Amino acid sequence: MTRLHHVHALVRHAARHRIPAAHGPAYRLTALATGAAMAITILAAAPPKASADERSAREPLSTARPAPPSRPASISEFAPPRRPIAATRPGLPAAEPNDDDASAGRSEAPEPRPAYVLAPEKAGKKKHQLTATLQNRPDSVRLRHHLAEDVLRGSGIRWRSTGRCSDRTITSCTSFENVRWGTIKGLVGFAESSGCEITVTGGTERGHASGPFSHWKGYKLDISPSACVDRAIKRYPSAGVRSDGARLYRSPDGTLFAREKDHWDITFR
Repeated sequence: MTRLHHVHALVRHAARHRIPAAHGPAYRLTALATGAAMAITILAAAPPKASADERSAREPLSTARPAPPSRPASISEFAPPRRPIAATRPGLPAAEPNDDDASAGRSEAPEPRPAYVLAPEKAGKKKHQLTATLQNRPDSVRLRHHLAEDVLRGSGIRWRSTGRCSDRTITSCTSFENVRWGTIKGLVGFAESSGCEITVTGGTERGHASGPFSHWKGYKLDISPSACVDRAIKRYPSAGVRSDGARLYRSPDGTLFAREKDHWDITFR
């Protein structure tokens, strides 16, 4: 500012004493002083420009990474898990254990898979329809529980279980699952020839003695004793006594009846 005042004083002094001639020394000095004063004024008003180093020192460095762009959720993230595909074919009976008495721990060779198994829906509910369907089948054909039950019910034969069930893997149930057609046919024949009311108490379920012609193999059934049933069986010739003390009777067709404590154990061969 002191310099600016000095320049202004020179200009005023020059203007009071004489008017400078064009292109004279005084004129050039006045123009130069005026331009210098204007430049100084402009420079004094403008803010100083910060250098690159000063800017970098003032601005903090950012270490945070930019957030990744959001992606839409995949359909598989909300889809429920797939249900596993069943390993067995529909319509076939499930695999069964190959022992008759689980508590004894005894086992036998597994029963060969039958050539075919009759489904209950392929036979009618009436006796003559079932007979017509099964009469030409071999005795070795294995039946489902409901089909065997329909045949017995059509012949007036009842059945019961202490557990009120038909699962052959439970000892308190009475099951006809995988029973031989020859066994069912033999019991129907005995009921018709004797004229007695028959109630089945044991089938192919677990809990019976093992053997090649056992309950589990589909050769045996247990029935309740009664006066009519006892008379009908004892008309057959005696076949001795079994190792457990049960008295044996054999019919002409080879059916073997064993009188156990609370039931008749019948083997159809």
